[in-house]
Amino acid sequence: MPDACPGLLALHPARDGQVARIRLPGGYVTGPHWRALAGLARDLGDGHLDLTSRGNVQLRGLRDTAGLSERAAEAGLLPSAAHDRARNIMASPLADRLRPLVAELDAALLADTGMALLPGRFLFSLDDGTGGAGLAGCDVGLLGQQLVIAGRTAGLPGDAATAMAAARAAIACGVGGSVSRIGDLPDGGAAIAAALGGSLGAPAAGPDTRLPLGSSGSRGTGNTSATMVVGARLGRLTVGQAGLIADLLRPGEVIRLGIAGRIVIPLASLDGGQDRLGAAGLLVNGDDPLASVTACSGMACHRSVADVRVAARPLAGHARTHWAGCARQCGLPPDAEAVVAVDASRYLVRGELFFHDHGPWSANIADQVP
Repeated sequence: MPDACPGLLALHPARDGQVARIRLPGGYVTGPHWRALAGLARDLGDGHLDLTSRGNVQLRGLRDTAGLSERAAEAGLLPSAAHDRARNIMASPLADRLRPLVAELDAALLADTGMALLPGRFLFSLDDGTGGAGLAGCDVGLLGQQLVIAGRTAGLPGDAATAMAAARAAIACGVGGSVSRIGDLPDGGAAIAAALGGSLGAPAAGPDTRLPLGSSGSRGTGNTSATMVVGARLGRLTVGQAGLIADLLRPGEVIRLGIAGRIVIPLASLDGGQDRLGAAGLLVNGDDPLASVTACSGMACHRSVADVRVAARPLAGHARTHWAGCARQCGLPPDAEAVVAVDASRYLVRGELFFHDHGPWSANIADQVP
C-alpha cells in the first residue's frame, strides 16, 4: 500500500503547489526550529504555517523543493531521511513531565532502521492523564505507565521500550504493508497485544477536546512567567505571527502544538504578551467567534468543491465546527462537527442541507443554518 502522507522528501501536489509536512515529535518546537520553519514558509512557500491535527506543521505553495530538504536538514528538522514520515508522536501539551519521554521515544525510533517502515499515518500518543495527546485514535500509546494499542488498554505496563516493541509487532502483523493503522487490521490489534503478553480491553480515553484559550501565571512571589494558550485562526499562522511567538517564548522552553490550531507558549513574562498576541490576530480568549471554528485547506486542495476558508464561521446551534471542502473531512478535530461542502454554495451538517453564499462574515448567521 503506497504511503500518501506527505513529508519533507515525499511532497503532495495541490492546487496551490507542493505541500510538505514536518514531523515535530510531541508537538514540541524549540525557538530555533520554529524560526527555521517560518523561514522556510517565507522563502519557499506561501508565507504561512498550517498546523495539523497531530501537532505537526505543513508548508504549502512550495517552489524550490530541493532547497527545502537541504535547509530543513541544516536546521535539524530532518534528522533522518529514512524516518521522515515515521516520527508521529503526540503528547499532552500541558505536561512538562513528558518531554524526556518524547525525546527517548524519538531517539529510539531514529536508531531503529526497521521503524522507517512505519506509514505516515501511524501515531504514537503519550498522555500523562491531562489529555490532548490523541490517545483515543492512536496506534500505540502510553497512558501514564500503561500501554495502549489502537486506542484501547492492553493490560500491560508501558514505557518507551514497550511502545517500540508494540510498533515492531505492528509491522510484523502487516501495518505498513496491507494497512496503515493497527485498527484496520482484521483483529483490530489483538495479535499485537497478545504478542506482548496482554489483551485488548476498554477504550483508554474519550476523544480529546481543544485547550481553553488564555493564560495562567503568578506575579505575587517573583514569578512573572506564564503559560499562554492561543489559537491560530482556521489553523494557519502568518510568518509574522510565528515570529512573535518565538520572540515571546521563555528561554529553554518549547512551543507545544495541540488540536484545533491550539498553541501552548511558555512566556518569558506575563507583561504584555496576551495583548501583543491578540493584536497580531491570534485567538487569545474563548469569546472570539472563531475560537470554535476550524477548516481544511479549501480550494488549495484538488478535491475541494468550495472555498471553505472564506465560508468558515460559527453556526448557531453547533458548538464547534470544522468546515471541509469534500467528504474526506481532512483535519477534523475530534471535538468538532463537520460542515461538508456539497458544492460551492451548499453544505451538510448533521445530515441536513443548508445554503451559504460565502457573503460577508457576520457573527449572527442563525438564519443560514437548519
